[in-house]
Amino acid sequence: MRAVSDSQGELAALRRALELQVDQGQVLEAIATCKAILAILPGDEQTLETLDLLYLNGAPSDLGTSLSDARAEGHEEEDAPLDSLLLTEVVPGAQSVQMADAQPGRINEIPIELTEEAPGEAVIDLRLDQQPVPDSPEDLAAAQVVSLPTPLDAGARKTTVAGARGASLRQELANTPLFGDLDPASLHTLIRRIRVVTLEAGQVLFRQGDAANSLYVIVEGAVVPIAEGERRRKLAVLERGEFFGEIGLMAKQPRNATIEAIVPTKLLAIDRRVLWELIAKEPSVAKSILRFLRARLIDRQMRTNPFFAAFAHAEREAVARQFRILEVKGGTRVVEQGKPPDGLFVVLSGTLVQIDRKNDKEEGELHSGDVFGGLSLLDDRPAPADVVTREKCWLVVLGEGRFRRILEANPALARVVRRVSGEKRVGKPEPLVKGL
Repeated sequence: MRAVSDSQGELAALRRALELQVDQGQVLEAIATCKAILAILPGDEQTLETLDLLYLNGAPSDLGTSLSDARAEGHEEEDAPLDSLLLTEVVPGAQSVQMADAQPGRINEIPIELTEEAPGEAVIDLRLDQQPVPDSPEDLAAAQVVSLPTPLDAGARKTTVAGARGASLRQELANTPLFGDLDPASLHTLIRRIRVVTLEAGQVLFRQGDAANSLYVIVEGAVVPIAEGERRRKLAVLERGEFFGEIGLMAKQPRNATIEAIVPTKLLAIDRRVLWELIAKEPSVAKSILRFLRARLIDRQMRTNPFFAAFAHAEREAVARQFRILEVKGGTRVVEQGKPPDGLFVVLSGTLVQIDRKNDKEEGELHSGDVFGGLSLLDDRPAPADVVTREKCWLVVLGEGRFRRILEANPALARVVRRVSGEKRVGKPEPLVKGL
């Protein structure tokens, strides 16, 4: 009898919380609360109606019957990393591009933008005259963690304008990375399969070295990524609306930091197999996922890589849109020693090797999050080594033409980059947080 009474009290509290969250447009909290209600009372019509507010076309919700293990529905998706996709077969419109001495078809640009870029589109303003540039990598890291806007900051500004009680779930959902970029049917599947994870203060979500297969978004509370070693280093504080763990979607790589809650925290977890389900049902979803991963990669570079310090105060989406996505076959030369590179590259997935052909010597490997080509472009000098893919790779590239236009529009860029990068090789960055 007491158990029934406790459940009824919990349901009443959850319903009151949900009403407030809907009224204030707190979409992440509303999703988590709906899942909690349906775990107690599957098929609750009032809760399902609330979830239906999220779908632009009013797609019927079946969350009440879908909260158990997804295998009960017969889904046995491959749990492979997303980088096993062959994008040229999944995303329509891929085009071969010429770089270095690569043969046609070896390097392909993957179109992912929602609209074509307008001719003469304005070059982004890096706002270099508005903020001082830190003198050291340590100062840079501290400044970037504090100064870079987060999804919560953006949401807070919108709520202030629209009025806290008048904000709609759909409006916030549309401004939430990944969620807002999906069609209604795919969004329905994603919310149906999402997991809610709760952590107590001090509880560890995963440890450095653990296997990775999920992405997380913080609903409430805060976590800290910790670099393990002889001396544990806390790298940042991640709060509401922030994503982490995308490396678990991309590749079979272990977690490169421990995640620990610093206060009671609630998360939404998106498992890799869920995205496979979305892509299987609607291949165009791959474009949305790639836009999200590109934005996350560039955002991470602006937070952690000295070369990108000059981009830290620009509008992040505008910066991300300057970069194209390339799929490159294994054994392909992307940068040719002795010639200028074709752009500033960031590795999204896969492994490349730097080779000094003159001395027939490998100089090192490049992995997810590593950057190359930038200083050679900046100094207008030839590349000091070949860069060759060991396997199929996904890269994001700021082409030489766009790089030059940004330089022209932001004369202080060269000075800022040299100041924070010094003589350090761009191919060997030392990021503080590299995808978790």
